[in-house]
Amino acid sequence: MTTDAADPARWRERARSWVLNVLVLDGLSILATALILRRWVPIEVDADPGRLKLLFFGALFACFVAARVVLRAPGIRANSADAETRGRAYFRSRVATAAAGWLALPLGLGYGLTVDPTLAGMAPFWVAAMLLGVTAIPRRSDMDEPDEPATEPDA
Repeated sequence: MTTDAADPARWRERARSWVLNVLVLDGLSILATALILRRWVPIEVDADPGRLKLLFFGALFACFVAARVVLRAPGIRANSADAETRGRAYFRSRVATAAAGWLALPLGLGYGLTVDPTLAGMAPFWVAAMLLGVTAIPRRSDMDEPDEPATEPDA
């Protein structure tokens, strides 16, 4: 592997390694959540379960949207920086997206402890964490230079 800081392949491989580490952490966190929910009884709270459910799913949705925005952020300013700066932004966006996906797991634990500890109740949080992690895995074509924009023919 080359050591050139501007090499897109270097940034892709580095991001892939970190994102896969976050996915392993996701899996271990899901296991820990399942074991905690299996051993503990749900916590009684003085709040309407319907409102709690909306709160947790609203937070999950916000987490998902924030992760998707972070994933797409380097593309917004891709033409305004040199190759190394773009590589760093690409790496940060991929790892931050996977980490934001991990944030769905503590939300799921809170949901399971207060609202619904069943598999059906926990599945959206677990799936969201894994989906955002898998979405953050770098693709070969992600950092390719964009083609020149097509010019419109003169009429």
